[in-house]
Amino acid sequence: MGRGERLGRLGIVLLWTLCAQAPAWSAAPRKTGASFMAVDLTRPAPGRPKRFTREWFVSPSGSDQAAGTKQAPLRTIGRAVRSVGPGEVIRVAPGEYAEGVVIDGAVKAGREDAPITLLGEGQPRIVPAKGGGTLVQVRKPHWIVEGFDLDVRGQPRFAVLFAGDTRGSVLASCHIHHGSLGAGVATFGGARDVLITNNHIHHFQRRPGGDSHGVVVQATSRDITVRGNDIHDNSGDSVQCLLPDKPDEVPARGLVIEDNLLHANGENAVDIKTCQGVTIRRNTMHGFRKSPTSAGEAVVIHFSARDVRVEHNLIYDSGRGVAVGGSREGDQPSPVHVVVRGNVIRDITRAGGSDGAGIRVENSRDVRVEDNAIDRTEGYGMMLGLGSNGAPSEDLTVRGNVIQGRHLVRLGQHRPGLKMGRNQYGPGGLFKVDPEEISSITRWKKASGVDDESTELR
Repeated sequence: MGRGERLGRLGIVLLWTLCAQAPAWSAAPRKTGASFMAVDLTRPAPGRPKRFTREWFVSPSGSDQAAGTKQAPLRTIGRAVRSVGPGEVIRVAPGEYAEGVVIDGAVKAGREDAPITLLGEGQPRIVPAKGGGTLVQVRKPHWIVEGFDLDVRGQPRFAVLFAGDTRGSVLASCHIHHGSLGAGVATFGGARDVLITNNHIHHFQRRPGGDSHGVVVQATSRDITVRGNDIHDNSGDSVQCLLPDKPDEVPARGLVIEDNLLHANGENAVDIKTCQGVTIRRNTMHGFRKSPTSAGEAVVIHFSARDVRVEHNLIYDSGRGVAVGGSREGDQPSPVHVVVRGNVIRDITRAGGSDGAGIRVENSRDVRVEDNAIDRTEGYGMMLGLGSNGAPSEDLTVRGNVIQGRHLVRLGQHRPGLKMGRNQYGPGGLFKVDPEEISSITRWKKASGVDDESTELR
């Protein structure tokens, strides 16, 4: 064993120990209304200027015929949005605003060196206006929307939509909640280079029985970053990257999901469908169970996803940890070029009817499962190549993982090109090479035919 490998193993054990001892979320929860959140909504948005060339003011006591100064504020956010220019800020006073804010049409774009800031002071509340529509639409580049309470009040509307040329636009430090359409925040129509950060997003629940997500990234979106949010109690996923609606539609690409707390949704923490170039890293995910539309996975990567990395996440209290493959449509390719590396996965349960697997790999190609720490799974720590949809798991590499618990690894018969090695297994656990169950690591090595370099953990 070389120095680099020894350091890699030490890193896994150290990460495992720290995650097992630490709380699920390092930030102290803050209370807002009847719910708790793990984000600080007073934190300023990244990139917000320290100085502005002009300040506009909006207040419930203002008038849209006023000058928009601090002494003579405007009444509506929409009126201020139509007046503001690059480098300027709209300061919105506390209170309730029943309107749809549309940053489009004749509204000015910000610039990279002079963004436009729409700033809520004291969490002013935007609620649905009569006649329907999204609460906030951003269709211009270099706009920062920060510090609002976006209360959809159970109506079938999105809270925030990004579409078109949205380069450099930011949604930050907002409380976004209680809608019943497809999502709280959505990107579509070629939206690009958007940062969604430090928001508390919850209770988007479509009825009857439909799924509504915290954040949904639709086809044609690109370079979307979802960072540092607390997303929970939605009937769908915390974050979903959707399939294209049309055969000629370009899949979403360049999605980054990092440093979030994702928990207690009706489906998954992260659901990646036909999307490309996705990174899922340093998130804490917990509280998922099998449902009619989900096996209770924290992370699921399926359909025709490609070039996906799942790295350094903490996953626990779910029906599965990470699942690659499974769902597909017709002759679509299976997921390809997926890396699952350096994750800590523990306390995975069969409650509700899931299989309780830490990592499950099904129909897919070129998947690497490396340097993960898995413990206390009610099912197998890993389930590999069982032949879901009658398709194989091709060219799968499983190396450097530490797996403990009663059930360690199960191998199916559909795994051409499987490579295993340098894994460490807890003593007394069970292996399975379908259909034979094995309790000896020596017998396991012989039966699997691919794991000679692995050892028993001491």
